[in-house]
Order: sequence, then C-alpha cells, then structure tokens
Amino acid sequence: MEYRKFAKYSFALLLALATLVASLAPGTLVQAEQQNILRIEMNCIVSSFNPLQSQRDICQAVWFANLLYEPLILNLFNGSLVPWLAERWEILDNGTRYVFYIDKRARWSDGKPVTAHDVEVTWNQTFTYAFPVTLQGILEEVRAVDNYTVEFITTQPWARWYADFGGTLVRPAHIWENLKDPLAYEFINDPSKHVTSGPFLYDSYKPSEWWYFRKRPDYWKTENMPKIDGVMMIYYAEESLYPLIIQRGDVDVVCAYPFNLLAQVVGKPNIGIWTFPQPVATEVLAINTRLYPLNMKEVRQAIDLAIDKIGIAQNYFMGYGVPGNRCLVNFAACPEFFVEEAAWLGWGKTHEERIAEANAILDSLGFTKGPDGIRVTPNGTRLSYKFIVQSAPLTAVRLRTSEYIIDNLREIGIEIHTYQPLAIMDFFVAEFLAPTKDWGFAEGTYGEYPEPWYNQVYSYLLPPVGFAQVMATGFNETEPEVAAQISDFARSALRRLNYTDLVEDVKQMIKIYKDYVPTICIVFYPMFIFVYRTDRFTNWNFEHSTKTGAFGYPQPMRPLIVNELTPVGWTPPSPSPSPSPSPSPGVSPSPSPSPTPTPAPSAGLTTEQTILLIAVAIIIIIIILGYLIARTRRKPKT
Repeated sequence: MEYRKFAKYSFALLLALATLVASLAPGTLVQAEQQNILRIEMNCIVSSFNPLQSQRDICQAVWFANLLYEPLILNLFNGSLVPWLAERWEILDNGTRYVFYIDKRARWSDGKPVTAHDVEVTWNQTFTYAFPVTLQGILEEVRAVDNYTVEFITTQPWARWYADFGGTLVRPAHIWENLKDPLAYEFINDPSKHVTSGPFLYDSYKPSEWWYFRKRPDYWKTENMPKIDGVMMIYYAEESLYPLIIQRGDVDVVCAYPFNLLAQVVGKPNIGIWTFPQPVATEVLAINTRLYPLNMKEVRQAIDLAIDKIGIAQNYFMGYGVPGNRCLVNFAACPEFFVEEAAWLGWGKTHEERIAEANAILDSLGFTKGPDGIRVTPNGTRLSYKFIVQSAPLTAVRLRTSEYIIDNLREIGIEIHTYQPLAIMDFFVAEFLAPTKDWGFAEGTYGEYPEPWYNQVYSYLLPPVGFAQVMATGFNETEPEVAAQISDFARSALRRLNYTDLVEDVKQMIKIYKDYVPTICIVFYPMFIFVYRTDRFTNWNFEHSTKTGAFGYPQPMRPLIVNELTPVGWTPPSPSPSPSPSPSPGVSPSPSPSPTPTPAPSAGLTTEQTILLIAVAIIIIIIILGYLIARTRRKPKT
C-alpha cells in the first residue's frame, strides 16, 4: 500500500514538474534554430494590420507599417532618397506631376508581379477611406500609365512629395480590389492572409504580447536581402523595465529609451546607444486663448518669460534638453531657420530678473495681486486655471516639470486650481477634440518629425491637420487675421520645391508667431534614444533607417537598417545555382511554395529560469531513485 501511495504521488509530481519544464523551455530548440531573430521592444499594443485603419491605430503606423508593406522610395534619416519599389522618378509640369517607374523585378510573396496598378488601387482606396487631410486640395489623381509607370497629379508643387507620394506603402491590388469592404479587412489574427512585396512575412503572434515576421527566402530585391532570419516585435508596458530587459538580453533593442534611465546602461558590457545629433522632440505648453485674459498676447509673453526653461532643461530634463525659443523650431539643430528677434527673451537673465520682468508686464495691464498673491483683472477675473498634462511618455519627468511650471506661474500671480495628469489618449481628447475646453494650460509633447520645420508649419496650418496645436489653443478663433497670415506662409512653404524658398517662408511665419506664442516651446529633447545589444548583431546604422509619414525618428525594423543589420559571426551564403529566367513583363509567374510556418522564436531562458530547470531536473532524479529503492525493498507476496 505504501509503495502504491509513493508511486501515485511520485507520478503526480513528475507530471507537474514535466508540465513546468515544458512551459519554461518550449523555445529552446527554436532558439537554437532561429538564432538571428531581431527582437524589438515596443511600447503599445497594435489592434489592426489594415493600413486604412492606421490613422486610428498609431501603433500600427509607428511600429508595423514598414514590416507590412514597402514604399516606392526610401527617405533616409541621413537625407538620402533611395530607389526601392520604384527604380527611378521624375518631377514634371512645374511640379504638378510626379512620375515613378516600378522596378520590374518586384514580386509579391504569392509570386505575382508588383505593378503600377497596385499603386493606383492603393490610392483609390485611400482616397475613399483614409485620405490624408494634408493632401486635400493638393493631390487630384493617382493613375497607372502602363504596367510599370504611375503618376501623381497635383494642383500645385508639393514640398513633401518624397514622403507623401514616394513613401506610399503599396498594397497588392489582386487582394485588395476584390474586397467588398476594404475598411473591414483584417489579418492581424490570420497571418496566412499577409501578402507583401517586403522581405518579411507575418508568421505568428501571441495576442497583446508579440508579433513575429519571418524572412522571405524568395525576396525579390536580392541586393538588399536581409541577413537576419526575422523580426519579433515585443510589447513591454513598463518603462522602468527597459534597463533590465536590454541588459539581460530579452530584447536586442529598446527604441524609445527614456533619457532619465540612461545612467543604468551607460558603460555596460555589450550595450550601444544612439541618439539624435541635436534634440528635436518638442515639449510644449498650449495656452487656451479662448479664456480671458489668456487671449491677450502680452499675458502669454509674460508666461513665456516666467517659465524657467533653462532650469527645466538642465534639472528636469537632466541636461538632455535645450531651452526653447519663441517658435517651434530648434535653431541649434537647423540654424538656417534662425530669426534673431524670435530668440527667447529670457536668455542672459537670472530667474529672478525674468520673473520681475514678467510681473512688470502684468502690472502694466492693470492686473493686481490680491492678499493671496493671485492676480485679478480690472473686470474682476481671477487668474486661476486648470492645468492638464500628458502623462506618457516620460511620465516622471513631465509630472515634475509641470509642477515646476505651476510654481513659476504662481510667482507671477497665476493660480492653478485644478491639476490633472491624463493618459495619452484622454489627453488628446481633452486638448484637441473636446467641443468645450475648460483648461487654461496643457503640457504635452511631440516626437521627432521628419523635417525640422514640420512642427512649426503643421501646428498652425489652416484647416488643421491631425492633432494640430491650433485646435488646442483656439488661436484661429481669437486672432483670426493673424492666424490666417501664419497659415498662408505655412501653405506657401508646402508648395516649395526649392529648400531655400521654403526656409524663407518658415522664417516669415516665425517673425509673426514670436509676438503671439499661443504655444510655448519649453524645451527640445531626445525622445527616441536607441539602446541596443552589440553582441548579437553588428552594423546598427540608424541613419540608414527610412522616415515614414510624420515620424522622423529611425526604427530598426525599417529599411535600410533592417536589411543591413548583420548577425555576429555571419558569413555570406554560398553562391546559388544559375537563377531561373525571369518571367516576361505582364506575365504572372507560378507562385512560389509557401514556407512551412516556423514557431515563434523564444526570447531565451533567463538565469532564473535556467536555475529552476536545473533544480527541477535534480528533483526528478531524486524521485526516480526513490522509486527504484522502494521497488527493491518491496517484499514479495506470500
């Protein structure tokens, strides 16, 4: 009986331990087979892989757009334009016709050729379901001239043609034009539906955790065939974990690494760091000009002067920040836009001198301080407002900064009666979309844009584009004539094909904007800092990453960086046998056989998991020995 009990409990324990081992080590074999998977940290959960939904799913636009489909040309971070799906292009008819010539080698993953018709269908559906506000009244038509020539027809020259037209992420027409409802099409939960011209094919996923794209061995652009085996996007919600996961090797790169955590990885073995040569992400304070007396430019000038931008840059942004001037362009990063009279009026003064000068401005307006130090206007309006804050990213940094700004406002007699940090989407709704805006101040941020002038031009372009600052501040409602002048220069800049002319238009904007400052630029700082492992991959060339749409920061899953990334110890493959002849133009080749889906790669075992596995193995051995001993001692039946 005792033997049977022992055997029964031993078997149960063995089963439980076996289950534990299985749960810990399912990816070890895959890890051995798939050693060259690029594992990228991401800070959001994607909900759709339908590009027509990308305006509603910023996670798709930022992290997955260039994994799903390819552009006509690359607009690299270093300023180069590189042929991609299009082998060449030209600008005709005084900048109103942009012609792209498709590379005849290009093939979809199901074997069909990429043609101009694919581009035409992509844009026909975009016109219908997701037409960018930026191109309304600009882009008239996209048409296929022949199988491999497509042209974009515009009403005027367009400065961002390389991004808005050349950056077109082309979808396969033979899939998309047959859909009854393209807007409803989805394959995020069905990787088998993914057809792409790109080098990576959607393979597998774990909802809300990771998404894996494997390399296509039949990728058409052989000169840019990736050396890695695939890309895995892994979601991490908590920024505080970034130093741990990169040092432990759970991921190969953290893309938006907070500067306030850099001290934990600087100088660590096998860790590299890349950041922008000059910080260009923008920390801003939107002022609601719909509220009196915030509608007065003199009040906003006093506020701009009172905010201790130098102290914020040095202390709260830990020296990674650059104090902002009276515009939304970083003169240090792009000196060609420098307007001397738009420099911040606080330069060369102590904080006490700036506060005294700001108080003098408000005194001159007849705003008197009450017994509690808060000012009251001649008509009895108390300078007391609500302050909302965008909590993420850089939550701790932004909260401390906003509290310091509130102290600065108090020094000049402005009270904050309600302080409300908001989650990012709640903040966007309150700042930009709410029909009634009850706040006086809104502190938020913009990441690195693809052009140094982008934020200045698009923040006050009318009608508004995206989450534009003019929607938050209401400046076009309170100063319609001035807002129209600024918008006219913005629109003129967007028509310029000559960069020098564009710069002059932006400088004219700045000369007007500096006196009104409806949005105060607090500091410029690096939002996208890349911390990466150097022991698994080499050739981390972030300047060879293409920029996409409004996103001007590099990303390691975009071309060319992902095509050039090289596994440590990698050697070129042996030459292939003579290639099969290319099919005639216009003739679809037989589809290449789909590779057998590979299991998603494991991120590898941590030290704790390895120790646990060893302990489990020891326990199993002890149980087996106990079983053998018990069996030998069992008395035979009489």
